[in-house]
Amino acid sequence: MYYYYVHLPLSIAERFVYRSAEKLSPGLRVVVSFNRKLQLGITGDASKLDPKPGIRYLEIEEVLDDTALINPGIWKLAVWMADYYKCSLGKVLFACLPSLLQPDLQMQCRWISEQAAPPRFEPLYQLLADGTAQSLSSLHKAKPKLHVYKLAEEAEAEGLIELLRSLSHKDKQKTVNYIRLLSPDEEVSGLPAKQLQAYAIIKAAGHPVPMAELAAEVSYYSLKALVKKGIIEIFPKKIEHSGMPFEKSDSPKQIVLNDEQMTAVTDIRARAGSFDTNLLYGITGSGKTEVYLEIIRDYLSQDKGVIFLIPEIALTPQMVDRFSASFGDTLAIMHSQLTERERLKQWKRIKSGDCRMVIGARSAILAPIRKLGLIIVDEEHEQSYKQDSNPRYNGRDMAIVRAQIEGAQVILGSATPSLESWHNAQNQRYRLHTLSKRPLSYELPRVEILNLCDEEGDSMISPLLLNAIDQRLQKQQQVILFQNRRGYSSFLQCQKCGELIKCTNCEISMYYHRDREEMHCHYCGNVYPSPRKCPSCGSFSFSYGAAGTQKLEQILSLLFPDARLLRMDSDSSRQRDRYKTMYDRMKRKEVDILLGTQMISKGLDFPGVTLVGIVNADISLNVPDFRAAERTFQLLTQVAGRSGRGEQSGEVIIQTYNPDHYAIVHASRQDYPGFAAEELSYRKRLYYPPFYRLARILYQAKDLSVLLEEMNRLSGVLSDVVLRFPAGQLLILGPAPAPFSRLNNLFRYHLILKASSPGILKDALAQVESRFPHGKAISSAIDIDPMSLM
Repeated sequence: MYYYYVHLPLSIAERFVYRSAEKLSPGLRVVVSFNRKLQLGITGDASKLDPKPGIRYLEIEEVLDDTALINPGIWKLAVWMADYYKCSLGKVLFACLPSLLQPDLQMQCRWISEQAAPPRFEPLYQLLADGTAQSLSSLHKAKPKLHVYKLAEEAEAEGLIELLRSLSHKDKQKTVNYIRLLSPDEEVSGLPAKQLQAYAIIKAAGHPVPMAELAAEVSYYSLKALVKKGIIEIFPKKIEHSGMPFEKSDSPKQIVLNDEQMTAVTDIRARAGSFDTNLLYGITGSGKTEVYLEIIRDYLSQDKGVIFLIPEIALTPQMVDRFSASFGDTLAIMHSQLTERERLKQWKRIKSGDCRMVIGARSAILAPIRKLGLIIVDEEHEQSYKQDSNPRYNGRDMAIVRAQIEGAQVILGSATPSLESWHNAQNQRYRLHTLSKRPLSYELPRVEILNLCDEEGDSMISPLLLNAIDQRLQKQQQVILFQNRRGYSSFLQCQKCGELIKCTNCEISMYYHRDREEMHCHYCGNVYPSPRKCPSCGSFSFSYGAAGTQKLEQILSLLFPDARLLRMDSDSSRQRDRYKTMYDRMKRKEVDILLGTQMISKGLDFPGVTLVGIVNADISLNVPDFRAAERTFQLLTQVAGRSGRGEQSGEVIIQTYNPDHYAIVHASRQDYPGFAAEELSYRKRLYYPPFYRLARILYQAKDLSVLLEEMNRLSGVLSDVVLRFPAGQLLILGPAPAPFSRLNNLFRYHLILKASSPGILKDALAQVESRFPHGKAISSAIDIDPMSLM
């Protein structure tokens, strides 16, 4: 008998020992009994402990896999993640697998094949022969030795059974009407001309034809007539959509590298084949993608694997086009538009070695790529690389850890690097490569800062910006306007009594969305119809808060009635392929003015854009977070970089109430080194990253009095925790109300720990956890290296 550690997808970090008569390797999915319920787990190492006398170890109920799903490199990465990010190894291991490899053990199945069951599946057929749906758990209970779960997965793959999963809307298969001849070998005669034409087209195809393909040439009435005559039939067919947000390019562009690009490629090549971290800092439009492509070709020619991380596939269409054209079938693209079935298919292609390169968002760092040689993290500063839910990992940081484990090379690329990466480059932990100019001698756009304090009235668009837009429209050039606030206005307030329309779950003002006449909470998702009168005093008079993209769209339509407007924010691009449609329209110059939120700050390269207007540069600056200045600089620099990418020179107008703020001044000059030097000096004085490591513990409870009582108790133990470390090595802020003190009916307090090293931070968190055990009335969540303290 063998004894194994089994890791379960639970929040508790403890691992559990089960026994099996089989010898098992780590990384297999198994079904075990936990808390009197069946639970999916993943096998770990064999237990080195002798079974304790008197303890009855439960047996592993079923093994679902013949070979390990988690390879050794990813296993080591998962162990590191669990330890560093303070979460269970089971949670991390299951995050490495597609959701379809994490079946609901209670789901139902039914036999759907009309053919005789193959001998291997005969026992399963006998259980499902009556045609009714039955739960897998009941089948397992009826035949515990049958390996029901493994058989069910294999039978589904063979098309013998249907597993009734709770699928997301995008995973539900699309049904399309097809047409086929009932007697394809028989000739027909005496048909009217239009029916004969339809018959000829269907017969010539030689296979079932989608009804939509005939719509242009054949009327529906002709088809119905052929159905009534028994010549054809119309039948539904389920199809898998590709999930690809953008079409592949016909052929890759042939680019000649300039001197700076060639120097970067040569220097990076010089250390290929071993662990090495490179920071590729290049101004907007400097051609970082061309450097990536050259290095990728080197590694693929050596049969090495490549992982390419980008913040969001759907927002980087041109890069996806380039990579699809250059690398074709050897490339797997993982993105949010894939269905769960497609995601599993891609994962299997990667694991089998059919794909040598993966491009995707942060979760692609866990892809089972073989012989990993290179990891590239594009736009490495982006906050979207940090996951909000457990495990709260940073994809950029995991790229470096995985590369170190597997001996791979790393390239971090950005026009506005994170201060952590820049600091590491300045201290020679990373090798710095700089691209300081745009190719083909294209100049950076001219930037003008407009002080809104000097402007009369309260219009969103100043006369200067208004005139600049008008000039571009007369020249048939394109304009981008950036306003990083969606909706119509940030709040709705009664002018008589001052009542603010707030979310009942969060006690935060709700955003007014005029297009649907609704009030939206942008934090918990609550939606109410917008009130006609004040709920407090009954007044019909309201004032509106700070303007969002919807109001900007309304103003522009009045000022430029003939201009073709396009608004791009998360409200206008919720539907599948909506972003692709917007992108294509802009590319074909069917749009004169593109306005939007931070969605338009990256991934867009339109030579026709010669003016970028930043309507209010202060939105991200006025946030109570230590990264506010860095985030503002990054956003402004990235948006400004959309202008002047073609032969015509570009212009940028920044409207602000803080024209002298260093983030805005340096962004107007595209002076990242100058901004970094000033911001790092402030960070150092205040003990913030990259000089100190940061952790945040968020405490939440439905009952405020219970939370306050527990926070008072926590305050009493923190002074002892600080005294256990050398002076100045550990600083603790709080516990204090979080900036959003109530969200989704939960009151929130947080604790901020600043430590001079990762080791001290880890020890301090362990001290807090051990000295402050709390009951179930409050929940806690630890966030290591948080990107936001909100």
